[in-house]
Amino acid sequence: MGLSQDILGFNDLRTKEVKVPQWKRTVTVQELGLEDSLMTFGAIKPNKDGQVTLTHIDIAQIVARGVIDPETGERVFSEEDVPVLAKKSHKALMLVYNAITTLSGSVEDEVKN
Repeated sequence: MGLSQDILGFNDLRTKEVKVPQWKRTVTVQELGLEDSLMTFGAIKPNKDGQVTLTHIDIAQIVARGVIDPETGERVFSEEDVPVLAKKSHKALMLVYNAITTLSGSVEDEVKN
């Protein structure tokens, strides 16, 4: 097996377990890969002062892309779940969102770069 196969076969995305009291469970979040980061952060633009304002859909999309099944590594939420997810507990979503962006880097950093 060559170097490329070694690198491509290695899961280099960090994960973390997050206890979410509002959902009465612990979820596993994963660092966003390049594709997910660009799809998510690429659509978010800073205002004229350089400030970034996230919508409820932006946050729900990041949560949907970052919560995974710890056994399979597959996403728990689909893109179709995003509007419903955006209506869930603010505290729960922000807890999970913060864990994902801690692993992945902040939206502000991504948008500025």
